[in-house]
Amino acid sequence: MKRTNWITPYGLLAALVLAGGLVAGSHSAAAQEAEKFQNLKVLPKDISHEELRAIMGGFTRALGVRCGACHAQKAGGQGLDFPSDEKDEKKTARVMMQMTHDINEKFISTLEDHSNPPIQVQCVTCHHGISHPRPLTDVLKIAYARGGIDSTRARYSALRDRYYGSAAYDFGEVPLAEVGQALADSGHFEDAQNIMKYNVEMNPKSAFAQRQAAATDAMMAYYAQGGDSGAAVFQRVKGQFQPRDQEALLAGLAGRLTKAGKTDAAIAAYKLNTTEHPQSGDAFYDLGGAYVKRGGKDDKKLAIDAYLTTVSLDSTNTDAVKQLESLKVSKSKIEKAQKGKK
Repeated sequence: MKRTNWITPYGLLAALVLAGGLVAGSHSAAAQEAEKFQNLKVLPKDISHEELRAIMGGFTRALGVRCGACHAQKAGGQGLDFPSDEKDEKKTARVMMQMTHDINEKFISTLEDHSNPPIQVQCVTCHHGISHPRPLTDVLKIAYARGGIDSTRARYSALRDRYYGSAAYDFGEVPLAEVGQALADSGHFEDAQNIMKYNVEMNPKSAFAQRQAAATDAMMAYYAQGGDSGAAVFQRVKGQFQPRDQEALLAGLAGRLTKAGKTDAAIAAYKLNTTEHPQSGDAFYDLGGAYVKRGGKDDKKLAIDAYLTTVSLDSTNTDAVKQLESLKVSKSKIEKAQKGKK
């Protein structure tokens, strides 16, 4: 019978550690001869002592844990009860081992371009020395949900102090920016601004981090102080962005303000976008939608004007045409606008 090879560098893979049971004892040659492994459900039952030790050692290094992460203590606390299935982590480890085996044997091995030595998924592929392989962005979002902005910054600082220079987490400028964007999307603008400034502090040479902070400053100005102030901040920071990115910056800023219920501030940002990009049908389309959403006394007319400008700039914008039809604008007026006529 063909024996499956479970041995790879760092064991077989994304496991949460130790999948079998080992009766502890002396490891002299005589003791190893008599040693019996109990409750092996994934690894081969005839696996050698050296093979099992190599796999288990690989798991501990890949996940940054000790044997007790998966194996329960014996009654009385004297050592580990290796055969026991008391801990859920051990059950999870078995699932991870089987999953990894299937990835390597059933999927990667079938690829036509299979490099030599062959690529193999291993525990370290995902875990990078940490027990729960969450990306830094998710770790920080959890910290924020539990303890707010101070907890988030403290968590980042602690992880950076411990893991910087390893492959455990990405301490570049992107994860903090993603956290800041998520906070802005959920309406926590002050905390978003805090994180973006912290990102610049942690990555002072990153132009990306500086641009993200500048964009958040403009959004905060719109949110807290109104359209004129927001426009002034935008004029001050827009030079940090490529011209092609400035339209998207304002549109994204206005969209986040809309989600936060700051409709007037969002309209101010959308209006500025049409002023900055007077040939953009998309900018006028967004403005029309904002007027429809606000639904004030004069907003229907303002929305119609914005949508008519949209189709005059882009006659193929069928969404704008549908909006005009829903606002009871005549077909002839729409067609006239599509031909670039007032």
